[in-house]
Formats: sequence, structure tokens, C-alpha cells
Amino acid sequence: MAGLLENQSIIITGGTRGIGRAIAEACLTEGARVLITGRSQESVDALLADIKHDHLSGMAADVADEARTAEVFAEAKSRFGRIHALVNNAGIARAGAVDKLRAKDFQMVMDTNLTGAFLYSREAFRVMKPAGGGRILNIGSISSQTPRYGSVPYTTSKFGLQGMTRALQVDGREHGIMVSCLHPGNVYTDIWDKAPTGVVEEPKMEVKDIARVAVLMLSMPENTTMIDATVLDPRQPFLGRG
Repeated sequence: MAGLLENQSIIITGGTRGIGRAIAEACLTEGARVLITGRSQESVDALLADIKHDHLSGMAADVADEARTAEVFAEAKSRFGRIHALVNNAGIARAGAVDKLRAKDFQMVMDTNLTGAFLYSREAFRVMKPAGGGRILNIGSISSQTPRYGSVPYTTSKFGLQGMTRALQVDGREHGIMVSCLHPGNVYTDIWDKAPTGVVEEPKMEVKDIARVAVLMLSMPENTTMIDATVLDPRQPFLGRG
């Protein structure tokens, strides 16, 4: 029986660990060909050695590097021919009280979480428009709807990503490019190692839970799109959190 993403070619940024890795593995299970990016060659090599799948490849790339972005897409086109989907997953956080944050930490988060998503989405449009369409899935956060204390850089970037998603949906509509945003709640990833001191421990999902939803959004029928999805552990505070 064919997988939900059989013969689909997908680029996933930040795919060496956490949510990105889980999405990559889920896409491979459903028959996709996947190219992941990671910040370092060591992290990419470690992933490829660990998973060992004929349809998985990877490249080291800073998502905010414009020239490297073009190289990633050129490699994907060379390997796959057509690129069916992009998952903008790469993301970082710098937490703390706003009066203690450094400007360079704020900018670092913007570069990765927002500029990177723009550069990869722009390149995706350049290859998807002539091909007649494709899908872009942005990995947002419930922080774009309900912020928490000490998260100004991260929350700002995710609000921006939500706005970018909306604008890309409009730009892609006439070209068959469908753009969605998946907003996870708390997930077990190493980003929690950087959470502000004193943050109350909350229920968290597994990365595989988010990966299942990502596959669903990427495998919608060609004439349909899921604009947004918010997914969280039902025990986690969301409305009125702080």
C-alpha cells in the first residue's frame, strides 16, 4: 500500500533533531524523499548515520544564509527533479526578562526563525510556480497566539511567522502553492533546556505527535489545504496562560 507521501520530495529545515527529525522520519515512512538541513555538518552526518535511509539526504546550512539557501534548493532539484513541499522548521529561542536581553540575541532569533523562513519560502516559490504548485508548512508555536513570560524574541518571531504565512497564502493562491502553519504546544525538545529559571513544568507532547499532524497537513488532497492547526496536550495551560 502506497504511503501518504509516496514519491513526494520534501525539504525540511532544522531536520537533525527534535520536531524536524520526527517530521523527516514520518515523511520517509510515508514514502517521501527527504532532504534535511542542519546547522553543522557533524549534526547532519550523525543523523544520516543513525537513520540510514536511501531516500534521506542532508546538507549543513545556516537558514539565514541567502547563498546557501539557493545551494540547498539546487541540490534538491538535482536529486529529486521536482520539489513538492518545504517544511520551515528551523528555530531557536533566547529567553529572559526583556530588560536583560541583548540586541544580538534578539536578532539571532529573528535571523533563524523569520529571515530563514522567508529565504526558504522565496526559493520554494521560485521552483514551485513553474511546476504548477506545491506546499509550504511553517512550524509556528502557540506563543504566536498566547505568549508566556520571558519570551520576547521567540514570541515576536512566531507572530511574524504567522503573518508571513498569511501573506504567502495570498501570494501562492493563484499558483497552486498552499501554505500552512502548524502551532505546537509544549513538546519534549532540547529548546526547553533554555527556558527561563522558575518556569512551571507543564505537560508536553512527544515529537512524534506533531510529526503525525505535519504529515496530515502535507498529504491533504490536492484541491484542499489546512490553513492552520494548533496541537497541544489537553492538560497544558493555553488560554489565559502567562
